[in-house]
Amino acid sequence: MTADASKLVIPGHGTVFHAPAGTMPPLEPLGAAGFKLQDDGPDVWKNLGHTSKQNTIAFTKEGGDRESIDTFLADAVRSTTAATTWGVNVAALQFDEANLKFAFNGEIDPATGGYTVATTAPVQAALFLYFQDTTGALGFWLPNTEISLGDAPSVDTAQFFEMPLNVSILSASSDLIPAVNGRAGLFQIFHPGITAAGGGGE
Repeated sequence: MTADASKLVIPGHGTVFHAPAGTMPPLEPLGAAGFKLQDDGPDVWKNLGHTSKQNTIAFTKEGGDRESIDTFLADAVRSTTAATTWGVNVAALQFDEANLKFAFNGEIDPATGGYTVATTAPVQAALFLYFQDTTGALGFWLPNTEISLGDAPSVDTAQFFEMPLNVSILSASSDLIPAVNGRAGLFQIFHPGITAAGGGGE
C-alpha cells in the first residue's frame, strides 16, 4: 500500500437513495450517468431528500466479539466469533409520504388528510448511501434492508424536526452480491480508488 491522497474522502454532503428491495445500482454508480447529490437517482431510485447535518448518517455494528474456548487439558484451544449485526441511522428531515412510510409504515386517512400511525411494521427497501466532497464521491449499496422508526422524535427549537430512521442491513441473495468464502454479502462499497484485481477502476 502506498500513500495516495486521491483516495481520501471528506463527506461534506450526503444523501440516501431508496428503491424496492433487491434493486441493482446503475453501472458505475458514481460516474456521469450515476447518482447525483440533489436529484433522484437513475431508474427507480428516489432521493430521500434532506437529512440532519447535526446527527449525520451513521453506520452501527453490534456483535462480532471473539471468544476463546478452553478444554480441561488446555486453554484457548479454539475461538469463535459472535454474529455481527450491521445497521444505519438516518435522521430524515422532510415530512413527505416517503419518509413517513419508512418511519411509521402507515397511510393517509382520506377523511382527515392526516397520516395514520399504527403498530410497528418495518419497510423493506434497497438503499444507496451517497457521500460527496469537492474531489470525489463514496457510495454504499445496501440491497436488502428493513427500515422503521428508531428513537422517538424529540423537539429542539434550534434545529429541524427529525424522524430518526433505523435501518437493519440484512444478508443479500447470492444473485445480487456473491458470497465471500461461503459468507453471505451484506453491502458493497464504491469509490473510484477501488479496483478489481488485475482490472481497471470505474
